[in-house]
Amino acid sequence: MTIALISITITACASIKIQTEGNKITRAQAEDIKPGLTARNIIIDTFGNPTKTESKADGTEVLIYAYTEKKTPAYFGGFIVNERQSRVATTTLEVTIKDGLVLSYNFKKQEEE
Repeated sequence: MTIALISITITACASIKIQTEGNKITRAQAEDIKPGLTARNIIIDTFGNPTKTESKADGTEVLIYAYTEKKTPAYFGGFIVNERQSRVATTTLEVTIKDGLVLSYNFKKQEEE
């Protein structure tokens, strides 16, 4: 009986601790990108400065945006955190630019436990 009461108390005090890194990227935002029409400055205005930039020998530039969200169960107002049960979602957007316009883009979202 005591163990059941403790379990209920701990569960009642449970919350989720959320840590984020980068600018949030949604699929809807990515789908607004139009290859051949969307300009580089629109990409920067929409998503901010990229996490990483790569310049290719063929004159193309790849803007890489990464957003990570880590959700970790926490108990008693965050005093006890269970890292082993964390869930991490990573969203990546790679935009290839040539002559100031989007050539192509790749949106990817993955979750890990």
